[in-house]
Amino acid sequence: MSAPSSSSSPPPPPRPPAGRAGFTLLEVLVAMLLLATVVIGLAMSTVVFSRSVADASGRTRAQAIADLQINRALVWPSYGTLSTLATAPYNGSFDGYQLATSVSVDSTSKRNRTVVTVNVTSSVAGRLPVPVTRTITIAAP
Repeated sequence: MSAPSSSSSPPPPPRPPAGRAGFTLLEVLVAMLLLATVVIGLAMSTVVFSRSVADASGRTRAQAIADLQINRALVWPSYGTLSTLATAPYNGSFDGYQLATSVSVDSTSKRNRTVVTVNVTSSVAGRLPVPVTRTITIAAP
């Protein structure tokens, strides 16, 4: 027979009690609080983003309406009758946007030129917070 060895191996680490294998209620509540904070933050940023997209969409539509009127002035058939653009039937309301055109002739200097200003506003609250204005100067031929 062999004699027992005198060297001994270290004892294994103690095991946790069988009932302590999961998370505590406090840990779960803290994790849920962090998750709720992140979800609420994402929801708030989504609301801000969608409002920003709606504002940009309204502004883009108003700029397109103003640019259309400016292009009408550029292709107006007669420079002498350009001042009638302000009272033309193109002015008015378009899909909740109001278009106002003013035409002023400046002949005080030796240059005869016409300034056309287009202003687009919205009757729908919140659609267009700041009016869109476009101005061009057209010189006499």
